[in-house]
Amino acid sequence: MSKHRNSSDRVNPATIDRGPARYFHGREKILSDFKFLTDRVHQKKIGGTTFLIQGAPGAGKSALLYECEKIADAKGWKIAQIDGDALWEPNALRYSIGLSNIFRSLNITLRIALNQFFSAEIRVERSQRTMKKILESGKKPLLLIIDEAQTLGTTSKPSKEFESTATHILKAIHNGDLKKPVVLLAAGLGQTMEFLGLLGISRFAENCFVKLGPLSNQAERAVIKDWLVREGGAKGDITEWIDAIQQETHGWARHVQSYAFHAAYHLNENGGRMTQTGLSAVLELGREGRKMYYKQRLVQFNGDEIQCLVNCMPDNPLEPPTSRQAILSSMTQQFEEHGNQLIEDFINKGILVEKGKGLTISIPSMHAWLKEEYGT
Repeated sequence: MSKHRNSSDRVNPATIDRGPARYFHGREKILSDFKFLTDRVHQKKIGGTTFLIQGAPGAGKSALLYECEKIADAKGWKIAQIDGDALWEPNALRYSIGLSNIFRSLNITLRIALNQFFSAEIRVERSQRTMKKILESGKKPLLLIIDEAQTLGTTSKPSKEFESTATHILKAIHNGDLKKPVVLLAAGLGQTMEFLGLLGISRFAENCFVKLGPLSNQAERAVIKDWLVREGGAKGDITEWIDAIQQETHGWARHVQSYAFHAAYHLNENGGRMTQTGLSAVLELGREGRKMYYKQRLVQFNGDEIQCLVNCMPDNPLEPPTSRQAILSSMTQQFEEHGNQLIEDFINKGILVEKGKGLTISIPSMHAWLKEEYGT
């Protein structure tokens, strides 16, 4: 069994919105699909594919990755958390999967009349062969896990030198062309599928692509209940507290965890007693935490840029999305040639997501807060 990540016994408030969920409920269909994939790939003994979880910030992607990891771990898979460069750089891949003798490439200068292009081709081909050999080493099936996979198209995008290797290796994994089972489990924001497409992965197998949305009503209530009872030691009827918290979180996993954490902490400090005053204090702390989360996602934008975006959006988040052209028209009118880049920046930060034929604010409660703070 691999040593996968474990949540600590003591919850750190700074990390409740990252990594494993303290109390996890729901997502049964997704987990069933992932289990079916690992079973099928393992039984075939060769092959593999890519399993992509895509969603807005705070939807619970990292927690879901951990639950998938546990499924593979229980089946005896070798598990490796990787960064983007492990998809094209042999040293990074070997380090990620725990191989001790790190491959060291030899930079040999051939003192003969080889042109630079031909020399580069030799290096790329050698790198691709080495990467495949590393992935195929060992007897256990291999699960590669990459979080924040949208960075493969932004900050962790392979350079021109490594682009062909990244494409070659991603295709080899995705199409099951390796001599042992290898699955890439990836999670990222709304452009992740597009960025993977630029690296050669254009289509996903049935049930291997997930657009992650809010928790179901039942799962949301179960998570809140666990925090109140198991973590907070709540005494008495907890229905009122669950109802009140649920009115604020709307099934968004990050907010559910945050509000419920504050509730559990308050109950712990007050012997599990549930009072109206206590509930009001918990809700206020949750609202402040929610606002802070939104502000952190907007830190790279100035007020004029945010206001311009918000004024393009309908008042009600349930209304139809705004066309990209309408947003672009407004942006370019105010910011000229930077308008299109601003839209891309809002998408890359998970503020905007594609919905139907247009774009919308990724989180309904963020939409409402932005309208309140920046709308005119």
